[in-house]
Amino acid sequence: MTPAADRLARLVGAALPDELLSAADLETCCYGPESEILGDDRGAAALTLKRFGDAAAAWIVLLAVHPDDQRQGRGRELVDACAERARAVGALDLHLGNAIPRYVWPGVDYRFTAALSLFEAMGFEPYGAECNMAIATGFRADPPAGVVIEREEGDGASTLAVRSFRHWVDEVERGVSGATCFAARDGGDTIGFACHSVNRRGWIGPMATDPDRQRAGVGRALLGALCGDLARDGVDQADIAWVGPVGFYAKTGARVSRVFRTAKLRL
Repeated sequence: MTPAADRLARLVGAALPDELLSAADLETCCYGPESEILGDDRGAAALTLKRFGDAAAAWIVLLAVHPDDQRQGRGRELVDACAERARAVGALDLHLGNAIPRYVWPGVDYRFTAALSLFEAMGFEPYGAECNMAIATGFRADPPAGVVIEREEGDGASTLAVRSFRHWVDEVERGVSGATCFAARDGGDTIGFACHSVNRRGWIGPMATDPDRQRAGVGRALLGALCGDLARDGVDQADIAWVGPVGFYAKTGARVSRVFRTAKLRL
């Protein structure tokens, strides 16, 4: 890990000890090609800037202030600095958290009362909510007949992502590189993929099944493979991050564990 990521991890550990964010997690999510860090060892914000043709948008991926320096206006200063930087590159909006494909949270946790109050006072407008679901890693499921689930060591999962799930290509490629991506095969065809720990250790996602092969048990089998891999790594309960189909995961025994507010500041 870089010294900068280590310093940020120490700050986040003091400000948000229950999050258990490692330097590796933070380096992945906050030091990517489109990200920059504002602040210092006592308070910092991770800002992601993306361009879309002539337009741009920005995300505050992380905001942390050391407990000894809280309630002194430092958080507001950091948010103002992020907004100023975002305006300078032509961003139209400053969002909170949900910077696909490298994010620490998919929004602001509703339990983070001080953060919610700060962003509300600074004019951020809520526009939705996302959730995580917790699942015991003892979950297992057999694949459908003829389907094999295996750790991805080739390009099948990435090819499927490019074809049908382009917004997940970066995460899938990192999952393959880190040996935390599994693929479902039928003959020589890759019909599904599932990854864990691509942004945060113990967080599951992304997962997807070929649109033509859904509702046949492929997704359940992939989820079971992820749970088995995490269990072998000493994880008893995993978070399924930024859940889409709540009902699918609920049938596996997963339950909503965290809810996040999405919001933006118009620049």
